[in-house]
Amino acid sequence: MRKRITQKVAEAAKAEDKAYQIHDVTVQGLILRVQPTGNKIWKLIQDRKPRTLGKMPAMTHGMAEAKALSILRGEVQPEDEQEETTEKEPLTFREYLKEYYQPYVKTHHTRPKETKSIIKAFDLHDTLLTEIKLADIEKWRNKQKSSNGTINRKTATLQAALQRAVDWDMLETNPLAKLKPLKVDKRAVIRYLDEKEAAKLNKALQNASTWLKALVIVALNTGLRRGELWNLIWSDVDLKRNMLTVHGKGAKSGQTRHVPLNTIAVQAFKNFRKKTFKDTLPLPSMPIFGRHEFKKAFATLLRNAEIAEFRFHDCRHTFASNLVMAGVPLNTVRELMGHASMEMTLVYAHLAPASLQAAVDKLVNMDSAEQL
Repeated sequence: MRKRITQKVAEAAKAEDKAYQIHDVTVQGLILRVQPTGNKIWKLIQDRKPRTLGKMPAMTHGMAEAKALSILRGEVQPEDEQEETTEKEPLTFREYLKEYYQPYVKTHHTRPKETKSIIKAFDLHDTLLTEIKLADIEKWRNKQKSSNGTINRKTATLQAALQRAVDWDMLETNPLAKLKPLKVDKRAVIRYLDEKEAAKLNKALQNASTWLKALVIVALNTGLRRGELWNLIWSDVDLKRNMLTVHGKGAKSGQTRHVPLNTIAVQAFKNFRKKTFKDTLPLPSMPIFGRHEFKKAFATLLRNAEIAEFRFHDCRHTFASNLVMAGVPLNTVRELMGHASMEMTLVYAHLAPASLQAAVDKLVNMDSAEQL
């Protein structure tokens, strides 16, 4: 749009879905570029080349106008300019990740390696950052054989990386802004151990390694995620107060939480510590379980217990399911599980038949007139 730009006009300019420019009718070539993020940049178009003057609010309209006029009058020579007079060469997605996004992820994400691995799967590294298209991601998504939930998490990771480029004024808009997540069954069947399977697993654990036995028992009695278990150090476990602390840095939600330990979990930690360190005590900063490759060992354990189609993450489902079936309120389960919202905990709601039965039984006490 073209109009006379004043400080008031510049401040009143609202961010929209796409970046736009206001061309000043008073100073030839002076424009105000408004980004979707709300950032406002003063530019001067001279000889068809865009020249960045500065950003609001650090540079006011008066300052931008004065600088533009100085350049137009030739008072500012190219060698005196601090800003580049031509646009930079567009970055490839690989260059963007290496120079900008990966350093950011290492500082702000709890699982930077996982983020890097997910983004790598899209195979966009040689694509220009500005050439990433929604259609290409839709095409990639249609070829995936993973669950809809997994696909949604992966595309959300890429979407976040591109949004950061928008926030840093490296992209005008996020190409995945209009990508709709795939439908997910939020009440899918939860896999957990029944009483017979739990008994068989407990029997098989007697012949398992000290490390695996402790890991599985703690997982079944705390509901901790695999990554949270790996990040535990001995100072996180208070066996006198029967309390375990999951720090926000190592938690999926990024929030610190305190998990009470029952007698089974406490004994598992004590046995593991005694057999591993004997008469000495571990250093407080020493990892308890550490990051070990245990897929084969866990698969062998399940095979010995004659349990099929059970993942390590299902230990967490078993913990939550047992709590709900024991009548523990869903909000308490949410806190113990470290869920960010009740919606995530509601997948276990159907396992509380006593509560549901009590609700419908209230109708029995109503007289026939009320029922009709």
